[in-house]
Amino acid sequence: MTGLGGEYIRVKRNKSGIITYGGDQGFFSDASADPEEVRKRRMGCGIVAFGDLLLYVAGRNSQYRFKGSECYVNRVLAEKEYKDYFDDRYAFLGGLSARTRNGLSGFKLQSRFNRMAKAEGWKLRAKWGFSGRRMYCRMEEMLRKDIPVILCIPLMIFKKDKKQGITFYKKEKDGYSKACTVSAHYVVVTGIFKEHDGIYMSISSWGVKYYISWEEYDQFIHTHFLGTILGNLLYIK
Repeated sequence: MTGLGGEYIRVKRNKSGIITYGGDQGFFSDASADPEEVRKRRMGCGIVAFGDLLLYVAGRNSQYRFKGSECYVNRVLAEKEYKDYFDDRYAFLGGLSARTRNGLSGFKLQSRFNRMAKAEGWKLRAKWGFSGRRMYCRMEEMLRKDIPVILCIPLMIFKKDKKQGITFYKKEKDGYSKACTVSAHYVVVTGIFKEHDGIYMSISSWGVKYYISWEEYDQFIHTHFLGTILGNLLYIK
């Protein structure tokens, strides 16, 4: 298995007390009178992924600390603390426009990461992928360097494809069970491994640990319009 070397982002849920596996835009209310809070919940997956990536590398290597990160790293956060951190990253990324139903583009994540890296003096640069040919190798490379991988499940452009997506699995004692089918969504890959004659990625999504079949993802992005551009990863080196 190739995976991250440290503990991933953890937040204690207010109601259940459950410790999450990564951040969750579901901390924001879908029934709020504030339309911006509703947008954060519905389209905030890219902000969660971006923020969690930064928080993880800051916790693992002090040279990647940034202003305000010290109080959030290497510990279990309360929901309010995570929401405050999310709002900081939300502002840095320019928010979510009320004029669109889509979230952030991969190119926005690329440009804002590079802006931050330059301002902080980091020797890291990001590039949003265009092709599916090198995705697997790039994921392995980043994970070996202890860098989480922001991966996008592509948006379905055509009406006939709207109900299609990537299957998220939960791990059971005797294999994997289907949890849901997802499209137009950012996740964070935390590991890659071979099991049951297949290759799986462990991911963080909605604060839960799921699994994706690499073969299913690879086939999906190569059989849908603009799949390898809308469905790709933020390559950081």
